Amino acid sequence: MTIAPQPERSPSRVLTVDFWRGLALLSIFVNHMPGNVFEHLTHKNFGFSDATEVFVLLAGVAAAFVYLPLFRRGEAVSGTFRIVQRAFQLYMAQIVLIVLCAAVIARSVAITGDLRFYEMLHLDILINDTVPGLVGLATLGLQPAYLNILPLYIVLLLGAPAAFWLLSRHGPRTLLLASAGLYVVAQLFWLNLSTFPADGWWFLNPLCWQLLFVIGILIGDAIASGRTISITRPLRWSAAAYVAVAAVWIVSGFYPSWNPQWLPRFIWDFDKTNLYLPRLLHVLALACVLSLLPMERWLRASEVMKPLLILGRHSLPVFCLGTVWAIAGQMIRTQTGGALSIDVMLVTSGILAQIILAGVLEWHRSQRTSPAASRRSL
Repeated sequence: MTIAPQPERSPSRVLTVDFWRGLALLSIFVNHMPGNVFEHLTHKNFGFSDATEVFVLLAGVAAAFVYLPLFRRGEAVSGTFRIVQRAFQLYMAQIVLIVLCAAVIARSVAITGDLRFYEMLHLDILINDTVPGLVGLATLGLQPAYLNILPLYIVLLLGAPAAFWLLSRHGPRTLLLASAGLYVVAQLFWLNLSTFPADGWWFLNPLCWQLLFVIGILIGDAIASGRTISITRPLRWSAAAYVAVAAVWIVSGFYPSWNPQWLPRFIWDFDKTNLYLPRLLHVLALACVLSLLPMERWLRASEVMKPLLILGRHSLPVFCLGTVWAIAGQMIRTQTGGALSIDVMLVTSGILAQIILAGVLEWHRSQRTSPAASRRSL
């Protein structure tokens, strides 16, 4: 999550972004099979945030790399069209993901006769009340468990043209203030998008998560423009201290008994739905600390990390495969008792399958594009 430009990096591509995005995808895959032995190794067990925050932050960075130059050149219409086109790809991926995961669960129900498998992912609505369920599927109001990241990304991406316009016309400070203002208003007035057909709210509230996405955009803009992001020594030590305290806090299982009702809850609690402040600050502090590492030099000199780089370059298909594999893994673990050998088999085979898919896609990209175009693409 290196956020400051480094002299070692090539102007064509920032490998650090690919690396952390690839690692985040694998963490999401492991975390989507709750209870497996490898889940305890992901960074959610050592701090307030998890791989979802990393994914959204890097999504903002990547969006700035790809689309912001069009807005700066006055090609807002072309840039908006490309963003909408990408959002539609994500939308179709979400529909296909839900259908495939529903098919995996339906197969488990057919084998065991246990209808409760549908309830595990909140897909029982789609089965028991199909017509409203299909409406919810088409409008993204139906959000089964573990399938709520792409809807968030779609909404954030559709809001990106406004952010790019504001950034190109009025500068980063105005964009950040506007985004932070929306974040605070959404927290104070409990604003969120509603689910359908079930009554409820989106698990990942776009009105709050947009602040992290916008921060990613600002970081990406600075990297692409070659501007140095100043990290003062007090800020550096404060970030390191916060990361360390968060690690001790989570590892020790500490949770305070005090409840400061005189403070808004988003300031001191750890809710993920609304990205409460401790989680937001943690991922930013983590990015600040990791930005001090010479990641670009390490990655360009190492072949060992290449699989993670390739995973990060093909995030959407890798995420989709990992999600379906993880849901299938949940079904298998539930039916077999989740032995250690099963966990090892499911996780290692899933990671290998994702690496193979990314490798094939990378080979295909190299065959149909020139080397220069391949390095520039995101």
